[in-house]
Amino acid sequence: MATTEDTIAVRISKELADRIISGAIEPGSRLRQDHVAEEFGTSHVPVREAFRRLEAQGLAISEPRRGVRVAAFDLGEVREVAEM
Repeated sequence: MATTEDTIAVRISKELADRIISGAIEPGSRLRQDHVAEEFGTSHVPVREAFRRLEAQGLAISEPRRGVRVAAFDLGEVREVAEM
């Protein structure tokens, strides 16, 4: 059974993935947890889950003590992940 926070995390991760794939958020850009939480009107918990989802898709990289950044990738790799 999905909780409300799961639904919010999925929605956030899909929106951020769309922005990353379209180039609206450039590779190397820092994803700020507080800014994303404010934009989506939610707590940091679903934002952290959304970031984990983006990492699992290869779209973001978590850097210890430095936060999360958009991964450098090629479009072919992204399409392959999206098709899975």
